[in-house]
Amino acid sequence: MAGYALNYLALAARDVEAACRFLGDSLELQRRDVPLEGRTIPFFGVGESAIAIFDFDDPYLEEPRFPGVHHMALGATDPAGTADKHGLTVTEEGIGPDGKRFVTIEPKETVGIRTRFIEPLDIPSAEGPAHKIDHLGIATDDNDATVRVFTDNLGCPIDSTQTDVEIRNVTESFISDKYGAIYHSRPPEILGGLRDVFITIGDCELEMLMDYDPTMKPKDQLGEEKGNTKGDQSAIAKFVARRGPGLAHVSFATRDIDALLPKLADDGWRMIDLEGRPGGRGSLIGFVHPSNFGGGLLIHFTEPQVDGGFAAKSFG
Repeated sequence: MAGYALNYLALAARDVEAACRFLGDSLELQRRDVPLEGRTIPFFGVGESAIAIFDFDDPYLEEPRFPGVHHMALGATDPAGTADKHGLTVTEEGIGPDGKRFVTIEPKETVGIRTRFIEPLDIPSAEGPAHKIDHLGIATDDNDATVRVFTDNLGCPIDSTQTDVEIRNVTESFISDKYGAIYHSRPPEILGGLRDVFITIGDCELEMLMDYDPTMKPKDQLGEEKGNTKGDQSAIAKFVARRGPGLAHVSFATRDIDALLPKLADDGWRMIDLEGRPGGRGSLIGFVHPSNFGGGLLIHFTEPQVDGGFAAKSFG
C-alpha cells in the first residue's frame, strides 16, 4: 500500500460516556478498552482503523486541548525512524496506548494537522451501520502545502480534487403587451465556494477544505438551504480563523443514510439532518448535532457513490 494508513483517530469529548454510547450502542462498533498510563481508553474498531475517545483534558493529548477531532495516528513499525526518514521534527516521544511507541510531529510541518506515528494497535472491528471512516475533514488555507506533505513526502496518493461553488443566476424579463417578452440573463455570480483535495490514508481519505477565494466573503442571505456551499465555506473560514488549519470533523461511511439518520434520532440523538443531502464526490451526507457530546465534536455520515455513479437521489 502506498503511503501510510490511519491506525486510529483521537476524538476529544466533554461527554465521553455519550460519545461511547453513540459509537457502541447506536453505531454498533466493537469496543476495546486499551490501557494507557494506569487507566483505560475506549477504542472502537471501524473498518481498518479505530476511533479513540478521550476526555478533552486528558494529559495524553498535547496542548491546546479542546473538544473535537484532536489528532490522527498513522501506523509505523518504527515511529521515530519514520519521522526521521521524512525529515519531520518530533516534539514528543513516548509509550502510548497498549504500550505502543509513538512520536508526535510538529504541527507546523503537517500544515496544522496534528499527526502522530505509532506502532500499529490491533483493534477488532465488526460490520455495522457505519462500516468504515469515510474521511477526515481538514480545514486549511493551503491545499498545495498539504499535498506536498502528505503526497510528495509521505507518499499518500491523491484520490481526487473538487471545486464546490454556489452560483446565483439572475434572469430579467421585459414583457410588453405590444412587443412581447424579452428575457435577459445576467452573468452568473459566485456566492461562495471551496476547493477540495482528497488524499488516501489506508481505507479512508483526508478531505482538504480551502476557501475557493480567501479574499471573497460569503454573500448574505444564503445558507438556509440544504447542501449550501456558502454555509460550508463560512464554517471552514471560521474554524481556520479561530483555531488555525487542522482536523475539523470525521465522517463515517454508511450504505443507507436515509435509514440511519432517522434511526439515530429515534435513539434519542439530536440530529442536524434527518435525510441525506448533497455532498462531495457525488455522495449524500448528514450531520449529527455536536451538543450530543457536550459541544465541539462534529460527526457526520456519508453514503458514497454507488458503483462509480452518483448517489441515486434527486433534489429540488
